[in-house]
Amino acid sequence: MGTRNVSDVGQPPDMEADGATPSLRPAHEPRRLGVSTGAFYPHLATEEVPAAAARLGLRDLEIMLQTAGEHDPAFVHRLRATCDATGCRVHAVHTWSEFHPLLSPYPRRVAEGRALFDRAIDAAVTLSAQALVWHGPKREEVGNPGGWERFVEAAAEVGVACGSAGITLALENVGRRALRTVRDVAAFAACLPAFDPAARVGFAFDPFQAIEAAVNPFMILAAMGDRVVDVHLSDGRQGDAVARHLLPGDGDLPWPALLRAVAVSGYAGPLILEAALDREGAALERIRQHLDPILHGLSTVGGSGRIRDIAGDRCAGPLPPGVLAGIALFNARRFYDCHEEIEHEWHAERGEIRRLYQGILQIGVGFHHALRGNHRGAILLLTDGIAKTARFLPHCRGIDTSRLATETQACLDRISALRPAALASFDPDTIPLVHLVDERSGQSDQAPGRQPHEEPSKGR
Repeated sequence: MGTRNVSDVGQPPDMEADGATPSLRPAHEPRRLGVSTGAFYPHLATEEVPAAAARLGLRDLEIMLQTAGEHDPAFVHRLRATCDATGCRVHAVHTWSEFHPLLSPYPRRVAEGRALFDRAIDAAVTLSAQALVWHGPKREEVGNPGGWERFVEAAAEVGVACGSAGITLALENVGRRALRTVRDVAAFAACLPAFDPAARVGFAFDPFQAIEAAVNPFMILAAMGDRVVDVHLSDGRQGDAVARHLLPGDGDLPWPALLRAVAVSGYAGPLILEAALDREGAALERIRQHLDPILHGLSTVGGSGRIRDIAGDRCAGPLPPGVLAGIALFNARRFYDCHEEIEHEWHAERGEIRRLYQGILQIGVGFHHALRGNHRGAILLLTDGIAKTARFLPHCRGIDTSRLATETQACLDRISALRPAALASFDPDTIPLVHLVDERSGQSDQAPGRQPHEEPSKGR
């Protein structure tokens, strides 16, 4: 997920979950797996999916309308009867954007596309869906002169229609469509208060689409703020156009941190699987083996979308697995890999504890620079990392922050005393380890990733 250089350790936007609009909050239980009918495409027809999903124990559906005929009211009513008979609930309806060329220069295409969009809204109402998912127009359309403005106008128009019908319009981040980048999503979100005071326009978050577009999924999610009304799950590999819609866990996406970020965003609806599933359940079993432990670990996330502190203590509670893995990499002197691992958890966190994660990350990056001859970069990152870590003395969430800050400061003093040309004489064996403490005694325990009495190795 290397979306940034290790020297570019900046601050992601602080997108708080407080004050979220109640109308955008789904009523389902949090963090339950659902499935898109598209996960069975093309082997099962849309109307056959509810029974297949119910047999697999997946009761929350997203209905992908694959043809113009599937917008027909008679078809939709039959589909509703099938969902009711199988005990399935429809969380969202997803319409194919090619059916709705709302920015076309040809008026008849726009008129017919809008008429079909109205049928999709009617389908969502018949199916008791909470959201209607739309990819929006193509990127080249919004890139034309006046294209962005016409896109916002079209979204406002169909958003009003959705709101009048009692559902939410959900714009999805898609690489080939209008909302590809963080800047696109942020710009659209900035327009919403003006044309959507009733809060009936939101977002569908798709981390696979983010990685396929070479965009940081955490930043996409943060830009969506408190308007996330649908979440899609499938995996991918950055830079690999063939590896599309993989099973979660088979690609590059950091699911523990991603799902934590979704939870703290305030989204409480089902997580919709879009990866290809089989009727026998083999693929779903693999997904559950990977995701169920992560979802179970999110039980500390309260209904407000925030991690619950114990007695208001910012240092209470366990470290996320990604931070523990990053600490082990730090202690193995794999500072670049440490940066990549902890950065996911830093993005996922919204509480003050994220400053500590950033501090450890920056200390690691500082030593990364020192071992590669970047004198100025080492001083800047170590100084900033120490300052952040020192805000959590003497220890926090089991980390011996006092020892880390003190020993890192000693290294910083030695590096500062060296001229840039003499930085190669800095002894990497003096780089500290990150130690955990016994919370009862306050004494340092074994450093993760390093065996007791093992000598530090030279920096990589």
